Order: sequence, then structure tokens, then C-alpha cells
Amino acid sequence: MRPGYGLVQQQAAKLMMTPQLRQAIKLLQLPTPELLDAVRQELDENPVLEFAGNEWGVYSGYPKYNLGMSRNGRVYDPLHQAAWNDVSLERHLKEQLGFIKDIPHTVRRMIVFMIGNLDNNGYLAISLSEISDVLQAEPDQTEQALRILQSFEPVGVGARNLRECLLLQVQSSSEASPLAALLVQHHLKDVADYRIHRLSAALQVSSQEIQAAIDVIKGLNPRPGAAFHKAEVHYVIPDVKVEKAGEQFDVWMHHAASPRLSINEYYERIVKESREPDEARRFLSNKLHSARFFMKCLEQRRWTIFRVAQAIVEEQSEFFRKGAACLKPMTLKQIADKLNVHESTVSRATAGKYAQTPWGVFELKYFFPSGLQTDHGDLTSPERVKARIKEWIHGENRAKPYSDQRLADLMRQEGIQISRRTVTKYREEIGIASSVRRKRT
Repeated sequence: MRPGYGLVQQQAAKLMMTPQLRQAIKLLQLPTPELLDAVRQELDENPVLEFAGNEWGVYSGYPKYNLGMSRNGRVYDPLHQAAWNDVSLERHLKEQLGFIKDIPHTVRRMIVFMIGNLDNNGYLAISLSEISDVLQAEPDQTEQALRILQSFEPVGVGARNLRECLLLQVQSSSEASPLAALLVQHHLKDVADYRIHRLSAALQVSSQEIQAAIDVIKGLNPRPGAAFHKAEVHYVIPDVKVEKAGEQFDVWMHHAASPRLSINEYYERIVKESREPDEARRFLSNKLHSARFFMKCLEQRRWTIFRVAQAIVEEQSEFFRKGAACLKPMTLKQIADKLNVHESTVSRATAGKYAQTPWGVFELKYFFPSGLQTDHGDLTSPERVKARIKEWIHGENRAKPYSDQRLADLMRQEGIQISRRTVTKYREEIGIASSVRRKRT
């Protein structure tokens, strides 16, 4: 039998990725802020589409979408509750300068120049020699201007480096000891590395005094101007809201997760009543078909996210009742099997989507933690392990704090198989210092 070439017909079933299917998948995967942009773009390009209502950002139940009202009858917009600081660091410092009258004009001019050259942290971003050259001033006048600026609030503003910033704050504090100023001025590297015994031996003072001084230094603000810096604010729009209702939990959908659209009746009537196959009718007919499919995709997205969120609440009910310590390991496959959908659908429905819960706002991916093996053959979540680490460290003897290895041993005694490295990772994630830094004698 010799190999050869030939034509053979064969039937095979396979999924064709049509443009409509791509659009549906894309809309499901988009986070809510990007979805809103996609909806606005579709509204701009398709004249037959319009909003079904004027309200955005309100909650409603599924499948009945009534506009949610606050107790005073107005729609609640959480962005209106956001704090906003409209006083810049420059304005704050210039107002203080305005209260000082007995300053020579040249010095006042230099202070204003220095204020304009502060960075976002409140540090002076230009040298005194450069200031003297630019303003053609005497060095002693520049020094005087800097001293006045550094006397302003917030304390530490106008410093040229971290050491000077901390030293200004230590010198202005009535609670700080001369030892704290000495540590900042000459031993800041040892303070950062927490070399208590080395500092104690070098300065001939007790470890307790060194620790007390370091505690004061840790309470200082290394970025005094940061509170006035208007960084870009990124808002999270929760896609779902979970509320306790007796012993059960209600899941509500956010309108922004899929805004309600409708088809313009005027254009729809033109397509139905016109009998002539003119170009305008064909154009509107195509736009009408596109609009209906887009609305169908939005509805499918809303329904999919709702079902996934509802399944998550059912599986993680202990979390919603008691908090993060009761979050259990869960996989995308568990939810996919529960809803009879593909894992990729669950992955797209949870990526970049958020839920407002009694314990705060969490990304839906948060509810799928990996698990740690226990002696009983089941799994426990990292959040539960972190909660136990917090409990043990909170109740430890400060003179002999638990090392990471000791914490790992305590975990094993409870049947949780965990390495010292993993304990270190979890401890750092929850912002707890090492045993060396926690030790108090």
C-alpha cells in the first residue's frame, strides 16, 4: 500500500468564533468602568440605541430592576460622599507666610520661590546655591528663608532629605528625647536595620531607651507634604451588592454592571412602516439588528455575573456571616460545575468585577483562594491562616516574640501543613514586623 494524495469529505463539529460571539465574550470580560466606555461608544455609533432611564449607579434586584432610592427619596451616589481636599500644599504654606509681616521683601520672594520648588512629599527639590544664583541673593538670606519655611506646618516641610525631615520633627516634639535626635542625626541606618544592641553598646544606653527612641522615630511622618498632593483617584464600582436578610443573603445587581438600554421607537417605526428598500431603510435595519444583539449581550452579561455572584455567596456563606477568617478554598471549576458552564465563563465573569459585602468591597476573584493541606485531608484558606497568625502574635510575650519557624510549628500542631517561608510571606502581607523588630525587653 503506497501513500498518496486525495480529496476526502469529512463532517466535524466545531465552534465558529463569529463577530457576534466575540462581542459577547468581550462584554462579559470587561470591568464595569470599561463597559461604560463601550456602551457610550455604541450609543455614539448606533442612532437607534438610547438609555432606558436617566439613572446610573443605583442598585436593583434581578430580574426586576427598580430604581433604588435612599431614605430621603434621592438616588444615592457614593461619589458625592468622597472626601476632597481642595487646599494645596502651596496654598497652605503661602497662607502661613501671609501672617508673617516682618520679613524683608527679598527673603519673602525667596520663600515663595522655595514653595514653588517643593515636591509632592514636601521636600525642597533645589539646592540653596541654585536658589541664590537664580534670585541673585546672598547665601545668609537664603539660609534665613529656608529656616522660616521649615518653621511652617506641616512640620518637616522644606527639608532637603529624609534625615533633615525627621530631625525637624524630633526637634519640634516635646515628647522626643535628645536620644531620638541623636539617632536620627548620626545612626539612621542602624535604626532602619533595627540594630538595638549595636546602638546600645555604641551610645552606652540601655536597650529599653533605644527602643523608646525608635518608637518615637517610627511615629514621625517621612512625607509631610503627601497629604496635600492630589493624586488621581480610582473609583471601584461594585458590580453586585450582598446584604444580609435574616439568616439568608440577598444578591443585588448594580445598574452600571450593565446599563439598561432601549431602542428608539421613531427609528423602529420607520423600519416597520417603510416599504421601499431604500438605502436609509437598510441602514436603519442593520443598526436595529446590531442594537438588539448588543442589548442581548448586556442582558446575558448581567445574568451571568448575577448567577456567578449568587453561587459564590452560597459556597462562601461562612465568609459573609463571620468574615475573612472563614473564607474557604474554592476553585473556578466548583462554580462552573454548579452553574453548568465552562470555567472560562466563570473566569471572565469574575475578572475585574467587585462585590460590596458586609465586610467591605472585594474583587470576585478574592473568593477563590488556593488552599493549604491539613492533616484531615481537606484544605484551609490563606485568610484563615493569616487570622491565626494575627491571634498568636497579638497574644505573644513581647520579650520573646514568636519567630516564623515557631509560628509554622504552631500551625502544624493544629494540623495545617505550612512552611516557614509561607508564614513569612503571610506575615509580611498583613503588615506585621519580624520577631526581631517586635521584641521588647
